[in-house]
Amino acid sequence: MAFKFLIVKTSAIGDVLLSLEAISYLYCRIPDAQIDWVVERESASLLKAHPGLHRVIVSDTKRWRRSFLAKEHREEMMLFIRELQKESYDVLFDLQGNSKSAIFTALARAKDKVGFSLSSVPELCNLFATNCRFSLSEEESLRKRYLFLVQSYFKDPSPFTPPSIDFVLTEEEKSRLHELLLHPVLQQEGPKIMICFGSKWKNKQLPFSLLKSLLEEIAEALHPVYLFPCGTAQEQEMGGELEESFSGRSLSLKEMTLPLWQALMAQMDALMTMDSAALHLCNTTKTPSFSLFGPSLASLYKPQGEAHLAIQGSCPYGVMFKMRCPKLRTCSTGACMSAYGAKELAERFIRHVQAFGKVNH
Repeated sequence: MAFKFLIVKTSAIGDVLLSLEAISYLYCRIPDAQIDWVVERESASLLKAHPGLHRVIVSDTKRWRRSFLAKEHREEMMLFIRELQKESYDVLFDLQGNSKSAIFTALARAKDKVGFSLSSVPELCNLFATNCRFSLSEEESLRKRYLFLVQSYFKDPSPFTPPSIDFVLTEEEKSRLHELLLHPVLQQEGPKIMICFGSKWKNKQLPFSLLKSLLEEIAEALHPVYLFPCGTAQEQEMGGELEESFSGRSLSLKEMTLPLWQALMAQMDALMTMDSAALHLCNTTKTPSFSLFGPSLASLYKPQGEAHLAIQGSCPYGVMFKMRCPKLRTCSTGACMSAYGAKELAERFIRHVQAFGKVNH
């Protein structure tokens, strides 16, 4: 009988992506393991495309909270609980550590329920749902923290380098990927560079004029082909303007599914991005990345390894923080992202991508 694991990590897509190394580690340790995952609906599509997961158990708490008393919501919650309790697990890993995951962890059937200790848990009530707890270092990156929690259960301190992931594409996604790769713009000579300039928070983005100047500097040196993935309407407007600026050598792409985005990213020679889900998605590929950080700490969020270079902006107001700037949502200047120089950034980007073999000198 296969060893059965359940991972509880329900948060936003970026945090889910930071946790994926747990799957790779568990399969390396127990190749015939069955691994299930509890996640919120907005991140479920990516996990369903992960080849290593047996079952994705989807919650929709944001919707349920609107009215717990609605008959439809009650029925959905009961169906979720039945799905959650369908299996008995050998080990459950609660990588969330808050009150919501505590409810899911308490409801699930598992012999060992692994979570954060008193000194590391994000919300204290989570302690009542777990029976194996471990302390984590705040100095480690979030990716290492999640993996360390899993490794600690097995008393395994050895370094672990996860393999890249090939998410399972639908036929529609395969067709669109094929069309994109055969697009006339991508058939041209020159390095293919994906530019992910968007972020949920405006203060994590480069000022548009600086971004454009940076790309002009790189274009002059490398003669690349640029791809601009765009999600929101505002990003699509910016992507359209950038496509016009690099006419014939760039392509603006409307919203893609995460598996398709990752598959296209894996075909690129390099990725430039802000602190966003795109950076964490890149970590599942072999594509080198160049990322720009301001109101969040690169040391905690960047992918590991020399192929991933992160540049940390500095706050001219002297604000200090351990994870994210407390003024991330309120700072009116975004000065930590505007203090960069286009020429210096371009030089560092060029040196980095040339050093890792996917862009020729």
